[in-house]
Amino acid sequence: MEVLIWPVVAVLVLTGVLHVAWGTGAVWPGRDAQDLAQKVVGGPQVDRMPSPLACYAVAGALLVASAALVMTLVPSDFQPLVRLAGFMVAGVFLLRGVLGYALPTQAYSGQDFVRLNRVMYSPLCLALGE
Repeated sequence: MEVLIWPVVAVLVLTGVLHVAWGTGAVWPGRDAQDLAQKVVGGPQVDRMPSPLACYAVAGALLVASAALVMTLVPSDFQPLVRLAGFMVAGVFLLRGVLGYALPTQAYSGQDFVRLNRVMYSPLCLALGE
């Protein structure tokens, strides 16, 4: 179990860092902010990224989730609460992974998000939640 946590923690931290970069205005892996939004946000007529505050909030949630997973390895009096937090993190990722396949793809037509969601985002969330 312990060995399996570290790759998940690494992915969560790296994804959190990426969200911080987006909050500061980075556009990778897009060509510009609109292209990035169409790759990672999706949605009908999306043409810009969420606010920096929203990017930082997601980054914070990812970093807190990674810390919760690391804390499951540390014996403490709060172990039941920490384990519950770990299960909640897994549940959120499983839910995101499943719901990602239920998107109304016609509303997202012409966007890279639909393809990336089906081949990368949803499978990654399902793997993280497992």
